[in-house]
Amino acid sequence: MVYGKEHKAVLQAIIHEGALPADNGKDVIIRLFDHDNTAKVLSEINAQLRPLYMTVKCTTCEVTGQLYWVFASTVLDKSASFHPEFSQAELALLRSVYSEIVTSSNGYVSSTFCLNLCSSLNLRLSKADADEFLREMVARKWLYSKDGKYYMGVRSIAELLQYFKDTYENNLQICTLCKQELFYSEKCSACDAATHVYCLENYARTHGGPAGCPTCRHPVPGTSSGTDAKDVDGAPQVETDIEMTQSSHAKRSKRRHKN
Repeated sequence: MVYGKEHKAVLQAIIHEGALPADNGKDVIIRLFDHDNTAKVLSEINAQLRPLYMTVKCTTCEVTGQLYWVFASTVLDKSASFHPEFSQAELALLRSVYSEIVTSSNGYVSSTFCLNLCSSLNLRLSKADADEFLREMVARKWLYSKDGKYYMGVRSIAELLQYFKDTYENNLQICTLCKQELFYSEKCSACDAATHVYCLENYARTHGGPAGCPTCRHPVPGTSSGTDAKDVDGAPQVETDIEMTQSSHAKRSKRRHKN
């Protein structure tokens, strides 16, 4: 099929969200193309994006196992750079949060600890402003939040992996199954092998039940990655994410106008 307005509408939806849940993207494709061959449509879109050094990546949330379509650059980004609408203090906080997540032993950091990082920044940032900023990072899928903890978001995984490789090379682990870098994982207590939670669950399903560690077969504690987590950040309705982002923008505008 010739690249047309239908492809542009799909791409626009992805760009608007930054990270579009694949289920929502599939619904859009069905409405526009009258078929559900998402791989074909994304391939046709990426063919047009390639000369622009952009692409649509399929990235899975490490906590929920939900697949997202992320609009990202194909140029290796060695710096965690963001839109100039964010202050230097906010970006310094985000880099500190990234550092804590990557260097932690469990792949997340508590929200309380994140707010306390404000006191260690060279730039002034109140805890109230920091909390608002981090919530916006969750809404935009740069971070993921569940039960008072922050995890790496799908956009960070898709767009900033090279930055993490260059900055934290010795801290990154590789999933035993998909062989991709990971931040949050299930670790084997016997051999210390790290596996994405969703990869481990898929592996168990294909083996007809708990299959143990893919490396040494040692029993691995059961994990759940689905519905409860999605209620916090991965709400399947795109409209919810849009409303969260718009709300954050409104608060940010009011704060800056006041200042």
